Amino acid sequence: MKPVHEREMYSMKDYYKNMEDSWVEFVSKNIRAQAYSGEEKATSEVFMQAMDELGIEHFRDECGNVVGVIRGEGDGPNVLLTGHMDVVPEGSIDAWSPYSPFEPKVEDGKLYGRGISDMLAGLTSEFFAFMEIKKLVDAGAKISGNLIFAAVVYEEPAESIGTIYLMEHTLPEHGLDVDLCYLGEPSDGNLAIGQRGKIELVIEVYGKVAHSSAPQEGINAVEKALPIMDAIMHNFGSEPLVHEMGKTSMVITDVVVTPGQKYSCVPDYCEITVDQRYVPPMTIEDTVSRVQKFLDEQKKKDPELRAVVHPRMNKRTCYTGYEAEAAKQHPAWVTGKDNEYVELTYRTLKKLGQDVEKIYWQFGTDGSVICGKYNIPTIGYSGAMMSQAHQAQEHVEIDRILDCIEGYTAVLCRLYGLDMPE
Repeated sequence: MKPVHEREMYSMKDYYKNMEDSWVEFVSKNIRAQAYSGEEKATSEVFMQAMDELGIEHFRDECGNVVGVIRGEGDGPNVLLTGHMDVVPEGSIDAWSPYSPFEPKVEDGKLYGRGISDMLAGLTSEFFAFMEIKKLVDAGAKISGNLIFAAVVYEEPAESIGTIYLMEHTLPEHGLDVDLCYLGEPSDGNLAIGQRGKIELVIEVYGKVAHSSAPQEGINAVEKALPIMDAIMHNFGSEPLVHEMGKTSMVITDVVVTPGQKYSCVPDYCEITVDQRYVPPMTIEDTVSRVQKFLDEQKKKDPELRAVVHPRMNKRTCYTGYEAEAAKQHPAWVTGKDNEYVELTYRTLKKLGQDVEKIYWQFGTDGSVICGKYNIPTIGYSGAMMSQAHQAQEHVEIDRILDCIEGYTAVLCRLYGLDMPE
């Protein structure tokens, strides 16, 4: 039989349909693990146990990421399959009725549970394809580069702590290079080749406290903040930048005032939180400098104004005890539409009969680190629906996920010149 890269790709629906029970059982363990950010240990154990049973080289790093490696014999490509283990809180339990967020349930061909769309379905699709390649290698097949699977921690707070540690420490320390990355965030079965950037900005406005019966004795921080908030709501008087991946947006998401409503005081502090989404050629530095420029202009008009702007920084502790401080941001990134790996992936999925398009994500992902910082071509792919992310009654269509497992397996076989499993 000719290798996959020389023969017509074909779809083996029965082969992947037979994985349904094992996939549902495996991903259900992950859902039940209730892996909030910083609490991913139980989920990590599910992956560790599976790799241990299959004899796959694997380890857990200091941050809590779980990494598996199938070693190749050649000059690549070295491929990283990755995604995050953590899930967002479930929200109102009433909104989930008649389902329960951490008790997975199959109904009418759909699997319900918190995190199944974002992004346990995509992560486990990658893992099942990873295991398929392991079976081929165990049967004597050779791959020309390392195939790496990484389930990472702490993505949902938009700080990429797990992926930053993976790229800065874990992979280099284990001598693992990466030429290409696949990211299993929900993509509606399409290929995501970039995303808008996101940064959370904090604007701190200072005043002078006084008794509210004598406001003239103080400087009201809220009143000083109002022109700033008005400027934000009107995008500083300019039209949003437009790019094929979307357009810029800016919204106030929180306002904190002290001393606050408990006291009869003129407030001396007002903190404004701003969610800024941006597109190239705009950068994170541009988002900060634009606000700073406005503050500088306001200070000339109002000498009493004292205000500063900076990215939101958060300190986090991983389930391993590792501590890190990171900015709440996801820089913009793009993998070219004509990139050779994008084209190979696109053609392979088309040959399988999958209706795939090249898209851009509107939300943030760890691709900001892998592609945005390290310039590694990154492609997002999952059968999960983007509209289900963070929703009550979150679910996926099981057949779409089985197609995704087939898709990942076919792409990896195409990359390494292997026959598809039978």
